Amino acid sequence: MIQETTPLEILIKLPKAEEDKFGKFIKEQRKKLIAPPKETAKRATETHRDTVASLLEQNCFSNAILLLREFSYEEFLKQEAVFNGVILKEISRQFDAPKNIIDKLSDRLFELNTSSKTMFQEQLVEVIGQYTGAISPYIYQLCLSNTQSRRSRAGKTFEGIVYFLYEYLGYPFDSQSQVGKEVFAKLGLGKLVDSILPSIDAFNERRDKTVIGTMKTTLRERWQEVVEEVSRSNVPNIYLLTVDDDISENKVIQMNNHNIVLVVLQNVKAQLHLKNKRSVIDFESYFLEEIPNMMKYWKK
Repeated sequence: MIQETTPLEILIKLPKAEEDKFGKFIKEQRKKLIAPPKETAKRATETHRDTVASLLEQNCFSNAILLLREFSYEEFLKQEAVFNGVILKEISRQFDAPKNIIDKLSDRLFELNTSSKTMFQEQLVEVIGQYTGAISPYIYQLCLSNTQSRRSRAGKTFEGIVYFLYEYLGYPFDSQSQVGKEVFAKLGLGKLVDSILPSIDAFNERRDKTVIGTMKTTLRERWQEVVEEVSRSNVPNIYLLTVDDDISENKVIQMNNHNIVLVVLQNVKAQLHLKNKRSVIDFESYFLEEIPNMMKYWKK
């Protein structure tokens, strides 16, 4: 049996210095162990090459986007699982409070004098539970960081998938991630414009003959930021790409009034209140009609 010991000290809240140190450690490990969203989307595409290729050969862009998002998320979860394991392992080595706790719990197991596997397993489960409870502030901060990371990745992954489709179809484009925010800022375009097809040079020559795009996984009220962007930057119109499936007719009317073309999934476009709205198109029309028609001008 394990000898009687004093209760473990429970960590209620991390001191500010410890919280900052742990936050920095999480950030460093995340950058090291989890690939950027676009790279994750690329890996997912390569892993499921045949499935994705089959959909694209049939011009099923909406289904391809949904599937690529699903595959990308699965790929990300694999990386995140490894990342979580490294964080939880290293905190007992690099941070004093968890290290002291694991030392005490190790002593308890080491001093256990039993040949019973069942008893050892029971004590092991108890020790793991005590350790997890004792370091709960570290786990809370890790979970909070993971939640924030997932939210920010969702949009970037969607963006990466769209760029993959541009490349797949051979469409030239310039994006903020490629050329930098400063270049777009000099054109009078803010951070909401993600890409220009075919190029920035084309935009400088005839901005009305370019495809100016922004991407949002969900609209909510943030689409109003795009309205402000169109008004401020004096662009003829802007394509707003989204995988949101909850889009009201009133929202579409307001966007149309501000020269925003909404690009949605095929099943969303088929909804009764959107079916006949010319300012709403599906991804199939966007990739196979809108962009090619614009590209014809530059091929002359």
